[in-house]
Amino acid sequence: MLQKVLCSFLCFLCLPALTGCIVMTGSAPRAMQISSPGVDAAEPATASAADGTFYVAWVNHEAQQADVMIARFTSDGKMQGSPVRVNREAGVATAWRGDQPSVAVAADGAVYVLWTARVETTDKHGTDLYLSASNDRAQTFSSEVKINDDKVPGAHGMHSLAVANDGRIFVGWLDERDVHAPKPSMKGEGHHMESNRDLFLAYSTDGGRTFSQNRKVASEACPCCKTTLAVSPDGTLYAGWRQVLPGSFRHIAVMRSTDGGATFSSPKIVSDDRWVLQGCPVSGPSLSVDNGGKLKVLWFAAGEGNPPGLYFAESRDKGNSFSPRQLLSQEAVRGTPALNTANHVAIGIWQTMAGETKMTELGQHATPVTIAANAELPAGAFSNGKMFVAYIAKEKEQRSIWLVKAG
Repeated sequence: MLQKVLCSFLCFLCLPALTGCIVMTGSAPRAMQISSPGVDAAEPATASAADGTFYVAWVNHEAQQADVMIARFTSDGKMQGSPVRVNREAGVATAWRGDQPSVAVAADGAVYVLWTARVETTDKHGTDLYLSASNDRAQTFSSEVKINDDKVPGAHGMHSLAVANDGRIFVGWLDERDVHAPKPSMKGEGHHMESNRDLFLAYSTDGGRTFSQNRKVASEACPCCKTTLAVSPDGTLYAGWRQVLPGSFRHIAVMRSTDGGATFSSPKIVSDDRWVLQGCPVSGPSLSVDNGGKLKVLWFAAGEGNPPGLYFAESRDKGNSFSPRQLLSQEAVRGTPALNTANHVAIGIWQTMAGETKMTELGQHATPVTIAANAELPAGAFSNGKMFVAYIAKEKEQRSIWLVKAG
């Protein structure tokens, strides 16, 4: 029965380039560890390249130090060479499960990694946001550019990254520079709780060597929910985040820019979920745009009178309006779900509270399939019509990064 379900699920993954369905035998697809044995590794992120390869980045942790790592894989999931450290100075990076690195690959093959570094002074601490670029398929990273242009140490995180077909690089993040008297971290209703943040954006037109002035485009953003960016084939930029509305409603908002990030439309609330929460769920939205320009949104919500679960909606008019939300999976979800689109196929990937990684196609009658148990914070990448999923596996207190070909 399980094999039939998996085959039925995987058949929709067979894009025009494939000749038939991939059949997996056994109870789960085979996975392989891609981080070094004995190293505490977490926070995976993925990106697909136009040549059929893909990249997986993650963070190696050691005591009070951390390094961002990245590896390149063939369309068959074979690692090319050894993982490479992204940050030039060893140990300066920082990350946590709500804010992993961001990765994007330009049309010309340039690889970009967005990551945060620790900032410590005698009386303050915070994070700075950096973009590292590689023009040799992530074999070396010769430059890293600081994105945030404020001078006082503060929080710059929950970041996102996208590259347009013309090479313009977009960066989004949550920022506290204009947040006065931030509250100390605490717990509210079992969720992380601190002051709301502002959404900032910047862009580069020269391959990441320089960036535009930082620009605040939204306020009262849920402080521990990841932001998301997506660019359509026609160059329209979409930004998504979890907005805190009066009454502590925490709903997903989207805005767009049609002039390369110079100006933005008014934010649109994707769905009136009626979710009141005195704290941050540490779960943001994911966006994707298909070849026809259709915008898709995937997110978790637990609103009043509605079942907690994973929901999706779409827009056919560049984010001016959204379809009624549809329930993809009725269960509690931990972390930000991932959304990957190839041609007109959109795949949602997420972690359950039980620690399983599941995925399915976005659709009214979709059937979620378990990809792996003991699999946290999944990230997916399409490669020549195949789906690969990277995730964290834990054994006692040791974490490691694994990769599985899921279809």
